[in-house]
Amino acid sequence: MENTPTQTPAPVDWNVVVRQALVLAVALIAYSALIYVLDFNVMSMSAGFINFLLTIAIGTGVALMTVQHQRSLDGGFISFGRALLVGFATAAGGLFLSGFWNYILVKFIDPDYPNRMKEQMLEAWSETLPPDAIEKMEQSSTGFEKMADLGNVALTSLFVGLFFGLICGLIAAAIGRRNAPKPAV
Repeated sequence: MENTPTQTPAPVDWNVVVRQALVLAVALIAYSALIYVLDFNVMSMSAGFINFLLTIAIGTGVALMTVQHQRSLDGGFISFGRALLVGFATAAGGLFLSGFWNYILVKFIDPDYPNRMKEQMLEAWSETLPPDAIEKMEQSSTGFEKMADLGNVALTSLFVGLFFGLICGLIAAAIGRRNAPKPAV
């Protein structure tokens, strides 16, 4: 009767998780800066969907690299739950940090940016929404004015980081998990 010893997983390498979160934040800031420099209208439905997919892809890619690193430390195996923890922490941290780029952009670089975004939104939706809905959008506070409020940015970044981080973490965990073989009885 052969007994295969089960290896205890290594502690989570939080230094790598933090470093990868910073890498993700820089990648997302670079992506966002490129959109800003190109003056790309992200307010249309299709642009929003593409932006969503690219954000998920970038976040999942970096989270997956972190999961794979942890898996290598754990002897080539990692459970779904552990992979989710590592992937989620990486993605949520990076997404949270990257959210502060908008605050810096609006507060210090281009204070008129929220107005341009509001105009882009009205332009993108003017042909598909009825005139009374457009008028209501013009008069309502759409949140663009709050982009220069640090407290609002922190809260929004937290929720976006948690939501997108969970999505990226789930995808990375599903792809990166490798269950250890069951010991022979």
